[in-house]
Amino acid sequence: MDENILILEDEQGNPVEFMVIDVYEFNGATYFAMVEVIEGSADESDEVVIMRVEGEGDDAELVMVEDENELQAAFDEFVRRDEEMYGEDE
Repeated sequence: MDENILILEDEQGNPVEFMVIDVYEFNGATYFAMVEVIEGSADESDEVVIMRVEGEGDDAELVMVEDENELQAAFDEFVRRDEEMYGEDE
């Protein structure tokens, strides 16, 4: 299995595959930027999902970022990092 793929559960308990495109520290927290893998296709969604790590070690889990300001700031940091790494003309 690809090491950049995470399988998470949706609200109904169904497995959903995500490709991790970045993991980064921002404002004292660790965030994962991911895109959903479209089943039966080599493509991914173009919608970036940002999740935060809560807990440490074996107790760590990914959680949705509920606070809109935190989510926007974490997304802006992802975009800044992406532009820094790949340039703005991608």
